[in-house]
Amino acid sequence: MRRLGLVLLLFTLLETSPASADWRWTKPQFKHKVKVRAVCDSYQCHKAAKIRNHALKQLRIKFYHKKKRLEWRMWTSLYIPDCAWYGESGVGYEYARYRYTMPNSLGSGALGKFQFMSGTYHTRAKYHDWSPLDQEIAARREFWAHGTAPWANC
Repeated sequence: MRRLGLVLLLFTLLETSPASADWRWTKPQFKHKVKVRAVCDSYQCHKAAKIRNHALKQLRIKFYHKKKRLEWRMWTSLYIPDCAWYGESGVGYEYARYRYTMPNSLGSGALGKFQFMSGTYHTRAKYHDWSPLDQEIAARREFWAHGTAPWANC
């Protein structure tokens, strides 16, 4: 029994919060739904309805992050050559946070890890929000459509 308690404690500590935001994609923008009203007028009934609504919201957020995490794994597993991003946004770790906000050093207006111009980015992007996930999607779509031609370093 004691071991089971320690194992459960370990899993609880290692599990990330379902509502924890990830920097690789935007926060969920759920449309406001009609609030569920309690049928009774008691304080306990209203409190229980509020707790249910909060639990449902947390569940939706958890599902959203799980879906985005799977999408991130799927898109980043597709091949793209290192020359498409390495010289464009500096040196260091491939998925470093600073890469995705890097402006062009020459002032051309290109932005992000892959130094997209705004028009090119919006033709290939899925969500159009300049999040790291969307930049990875746009880069892979551009690479598989035109090869390494859009990047001068390749």
